[in-house]
Amino acid sequence: MLFLRNHKQLANLSFAMNGKIEVQLSPRVQKHCLNLWKDGYHKHAAREAVVQIELALKEKGMVRDKIFGKSLIDSLFTVGGKHKTVKLRVPLGEDLQEQAKHYFSSVFAYYRNYLAHDGSKVDSSIALRILVIASELLDLIDASALSYTDLGGIEGLLKSEVFEDEYQLLGVLKTCNGYAVLGHDAEGLRETIFENYGALDHHLDAVLELDLVQYIITEFEDYPEYGRYEEGGWLELSDLGKKFVEELEKSIEKIEKSNDKS
Repeated sequence: MLFLRNHKQLANLSFAMNGKIEVQLSPRVQKHCLNLWKDGYHKHAAREAVVQIELALKEKGMVRDKIFGKSLIDSLFTVGGKHKTVKLRVPLGEDLQEQAKHYFSSVFAYYRNYLAHDGSKVDSSIALRILVIASELLDLIDASALSYTDLGGIEGLLKSEVFEDEYQLLGVLKTCNGYAVLGHDAEGLRETIFENYGALDHHLDAVLELDLVQYIITEFEDYPEYGRYEEGGWLELSDLGKKFVEELEKSIEKIEKSNDKS
């Protein structure tokens, strides 16, 4: 039995070391938990994954800052004993909102309570499972991407030298917001951000990969009287993208005021 467990743990480690596990984990869980798991700190990795869910709930204003554990779980969907309207992002369909809420509350409580008070039975396999489940829960609250703090804010993103300055980053984000992409062809968008901001394909890739901008697939009415529709999508800012726009506008306002004085 011991051999089988060790064999399974080695298989899990091989799976993760070959890079396959990253596909199943959200960027946030990868950043904060995966190396702990790979280094053998299994219960610590699992505990950190749950902590990231708590932090995400507070960052998004879904719960108050100074509550934890059972109080945090109870306050997520109720306030003063009454139902609280919280909208989860449910990839399997909006008609499953209530089931998703029950799933979120139950699974989060199950793992969070055990990890907070013990965690000794969490081995490699259980920890890996918790990391995947935590990624799903983060996705349900639309917080699977790296947080504003993780990215180092505007200064951190600009230091990466992907974007030339605040103006270019703001221009790309504001152009993307609400942009309709007929036939999934983004050539017009590429031309617009290049002509106006000197932005190239890798700038567009960056705002999508960092989840500052989200692509929503839909159908556009072409000639509805003939029942003709065209597939496509539109771009919109994520909550993180909206925060970046807000901070960028403040930063640019300060820069321009400083330039006026000089």
